[in-house]
Amino acid sequence: MSNREKPERKMRVRIERRFALLALYQFDSGLANELDSVREALESAAEIDDSGELPDASTAAARVAARDPELAASRARAIEQGLGFAALVWEHRAAADSAVKPFTAEWPVHRQPIVDRNLLRLGWYAFTHGDDDVALAIGEAVELAKTYSTEKSGAFVNAVLDRASKAAAGPKA
Repeated sequence: MSNREKPERKMRVRIERRFALLALYQFDSGLANELDSVREALESAAEIDDSGELPDASTAAARVAARDPELAASRARAIEQGLGFAALVWEHRAAADSAVKPFTAEWPVHRQPIVDRNLLRLGWYAFTHGDDDVALAIGEAVELAKTYSTEKSGAFVNAVLDRASKAAAGPKA
């Protein structure tokens, strides 16, 4: 099997980060002060699977699983964690935008697709203020870009966050 034939390895993205991105999208669309509305939107999107699609609920097993109280409690926790993380990212959006600005000269913040802009904010916050190492933060942001944004967004998010992480780390001694 040649390198071209190898299947692309897909990183698993934590469900909390998916909800954080969805919440950031809502915030950036004007709902930053409407947490109850954002929470309701996240709850309605709780069934989305790793591919960004609604799962097939045509089987009895899928319908039973959807009513599982433990699964519902787990989704509720993930939604709250995602919403909390998104709120922190949103608070630091000006710093995130400033940090990536040198690497997005042709795509200033106001010209970036809303998903890409918020993935840059989310990734930057995750490795500068969160507990994520740089590779995890960038990897999840890239996977989310591939799922929810344009064909070229994964490469854009990867390149910008990689440069921003190196700038944040400072010069090597």
